[in-house]
Amino acid sequence: MKLTTWNCARGFTNKATNIFSDRPDIAVIQECSEKSTKSFEGYEAQWIGSNRNIGMGIFYKKSWSVRRLDEAATGIQWVVPYEVTGPENFTLIAVWACEVKGNKRESYVGQIGRALHEHPEWFCKGPVVMMGDFNSNACFDEGRRDWNHSSMVDELSKHGLESVYHALEGKEHGKDEAPTFHLQKKSAKPFHLDYIFAPQAWRSRMSVSVGSYSTWKPFSDHCPISVEITCP
Repeated sequence: MKLTTWNCARGFTNKATNIFSDRPDIAVIQECSEKSTKSFEGYEAQWIGSNRNIGMGIFYKKSWSVRRLDEAATGIQWVVPYEVTGPENFTLIAVWACEVKGNKRESYVGQIGRALHEHPEWFCKGPVVMMGDFNSNACFDEGRRDWNHSSMVDELSKHGLESVYHALEGKEHGKDEAPTFHLQKKSAKPFHLDYIFAPQAWRSRMSVSVGSYSTWKPFSDHCPISVEITCP
C-alpha cells in the first residue's frame, strides 16, 4: 500500500501524471479543483471545499473503498476523517491546515489541535493514518502556548501515531533534513510542513520518501511525501 500527499499549488489536471505515475493506492491532494477529481483512469475521488476551483481531493484506486465518516460535519473544514477498507483497513484523516481569519489560535496547526481535542472517537475504531499539508513545524512553536506543533505530536503519540519520516529517519521535529516546502520556491527557504502520521506498530513494514526540490519546483512550492506499507 502506497500513500502520498502533495499540495499541488492548483492546476492539478496538468500535473497529476507526476503523482499517478507512481501508482499510489491513496493520495491526498491539496489545492486541487473539484473538476480535477473526475479525470484519472483507475481512480475514484472525493473532494472537499466551498470554492470549486480550490479544495482537497482524496484519490484512491478502485480496489479500495473510502467513505467519509458521518461525524465529519465538525465545523473544521480541512481536517476530515474517512473509513478506508481494502488490503488494509484504517481511518484516514485528511489534512489541509489553513488560516482561520481573525483567529490565530485556530489557524494552521490550531485547526488540527481543535480537531484532536473535539474528536477523540476518531481513534477508537482501529488503526489511524493522518496525512496532508499541516503547514506546521516545531520551529514555529514560539508564540503558540497551546495547539502548537509539539503539542500535536505529543497528542498523536498518545494515540500511537508517529510521523513516519521522523521515525524512520531518526530526526527530531524542527530538525528536519528533507524539506517538503520551499517558500517562494527558493532553495534557501526550506521547511518540512507535510506529514504522514501512521501507527507506531506499523514501523517495521513502512518506508518513506520525500520528493526532491529540483524535481518538483516546476510544479509546486511543495514536494510530495509518500509512505509504502507492506500489508500483512
